[in-house]
Amino acid sequence: MPEERQIGRLSSIDSLEARLLCVVHQWLIGERRIGKTSVARAVLERLRRRGCLALDVDLSKLGIVEPQDLAAEIAAQSLLAGGGNRAGSIGRVRRLARSQRRSAGQLGGALKAIGLESEGSTLTAAAAILADGEPDLNGSLEALAHHARESGRNAFVLIDEVHMLARIPEADAHIARWCREPDSPIVFLFAGSEAAAVEALREPGRALAAIGNEFKLPAIGLEDWLGGLASRFAEAGVEIGRRELEAIVAASNGHPRRTMLIASNVRDLAGMQPRVAAIEVIVEIAIQTAQKDRAWH
Repeated sequence: MPEERQIGRLSSIDSLEARLLCVVHQWLIGERRIGKTSVARAVLERLRRRGCLALDVDLSKLGIVEPQDLAAEIAAQSLLAGGGNRAGSIGRVRRLARSQRRSAGQLGGALKAIGLESEGSTLTAAAAILADGEPDLNGSLEALAHHARESGRNAFVLIDEVHMLARIPEADAHIARWCREPDSPIVFLFAGSEAAAVEALREPGRALAAIGNEFKLPAIGLEDWLGGLASRFAEAGVEIGRRELEAIVAASNGHPRRTMLIASNVRDLAGMQPRVAAIEVIVEIAIQTAQKDRAWH
């Protein structure tokens, strides 16, 4: 969700961006559906506007189970960002690298020949990693660091559902190495909802122990909720009073996903009435309906 559509999260986005720009790795851990990923992605978008490479790696959706899977995703996203977001170019780079298996320098010339310009040898390094069909995780991160140093801007990597790193052999060790590297230009943002599993990753003796700082999303304040919801209902052409807005927030206990679920129900029910107004009974029905929805839990 774009940051301008997020209710009560502007200060959190500002703060998280500032921490990452200070080259401090961050852990964004909290319960499910409170907006962690939305905040993280809003920060990544800001970093991209600054000209930084910012990658979004969601371990829950990519079928990543081996280090080379993670390496390939990082390399592919780097290529997409550096190659003008032309997805078809990735396939061409892979085919070229696989068929010719040249040195990194020669691959650089070939990449330019097929229309992929790079800042220095960023794409060259990433393509070389893809050359043997089994990219190396440390190599992908090295290419990412190389890009950052050449561009003069840090590279940022969001690892979402970070607890799943535990199932990827030695992935945490490779990442930890770059976290501890002196003057490393790669900054990691670790996000996740499984607090116990994340804590296990950070136990003494584990590779990621003592890496980075924790960033907690604060609860969204009542006035932020009331103002944000009032604006959304106004956009939808639904009349609603403060009392009804307070009832929505009270029923959800300010939980973002539940609040928006109730609000969506209110909007739909109000739209069925001759006068598009969210009266008390409509809000009560919307709350009851939301509480029975599987998305509530």
